[in-house]
Amino acid sequence: MDGVTLGQIMEVAAWLVGAAATLGGLCKLFNAGLKVALKPLNDKVDAIADNNKRIELEAHKNFLVRFLADVEQGQPIDEIERERFYEVYSRYTSPELGGNSYIHNKVEKLKSAGKL
Repeated sequence: MDGVTLGQIMEVAAWLVGAAATLGGLCKLFNAGLKVALKPLNDKVDAIADNNKRIELEAHKNFLVRFLADVEQGQPIDEIERERFYEVYSRYTSPELGGNSYIHNKVEKLKSAGKL
């Protein structure tokens, strides 16, 4: 440390602070540009997720309507079918999918009648 002046140390410190600020600014610019560039891709991924949710909801609805009609008509229901019904019904009525109330009403009606 012989021959190093306080002024030189301050100069190096100022250079390091400036370099850090410049890198920080460049990172912000890069992130902003990346966000703009990825927006169309993010929008497509969101649309695919929404479509998958809609398809899942419709598939569950089809299964539940058919199952409940079988129960109402007195068709024999296997224990595995009953377990699958409760799995699908639970997913269908989850907050994520938020299934229709007419399915819920039918389930309650069949439960009251002792069929479910």
